[in-house]
Amino acid sequence: MSLVYSQFLETGAELGNNYTEVIAPQDVATYGGLCALASFDRTELKASIEFIDNLNFRNFLELVPEVRELIHDFYSSHYASCLDYLGNLKTNLLLDIHLHDHVEMLYNQIRHKALIQYTHPFVSVDLRMMANAFKTSVAGLEKELEALITDNQIQARIDSHNKILYARHADQRNATFQRVLQTGNEFDRDVRAMLLRANLLKHEYNLRASRKP
Repeated sequence: MSLVYSQFLETGAELGNNYTEVIAPQDVATYGGLCALASFDRTELKASIEFIDNLNFRNFLELVPEVRELIHDFYSSHYASCLDYLGNLKTNLLLDIHLHDHVEMLYNQIRHKALIQYTHPFVSVDLRMMANAFKTSVAGLEKELEALITDNQIQARIDSHNKILYARHADQRNATFQRVLQTGNEFDRDVRAMLLRANLLKHEYNLRASRKP
């Protein structure tokens, strides 16, 4: 899909209205923008935004400001606003002759990318706050996250009782800390035992020396 997006991105302004029976200029922005959000990670998207802001694709985006704004909202982690734009576009996209069969798949991938990106920087996430950010219920969010965790797209575990998502790297860090602490305790015990033996040997040596005639 990223290859498809690249093709849209490289489309020149000379397209104009020359091929409206096949694709309109505003469709280039819509198709390219949605494919970018569905397929690129944050780094790739940042590079694409820099490219968009400087080359021909920006001219197409100006024709569909909603797509331009939702791309920037997604990159800026303004997910509620991004999802609002997507929701407003969906009815027309479902009627699009080229895109209608792919809308649900694109929207699902974009939402999954947003969920993954939201959780990535945190050690723990309050599911209530996250559900509010994505305008969904906590129960619905849990199901979405469970599917992404099962699919190994999010490295985390869910505390359903406290409604907290914990990153697995936090668990690993805690496990590492516990192992280091245990090793330190064992080392301390061994050193104390060694000093005790040394003191006993020293005491025994001194005792023997004091008994010599």
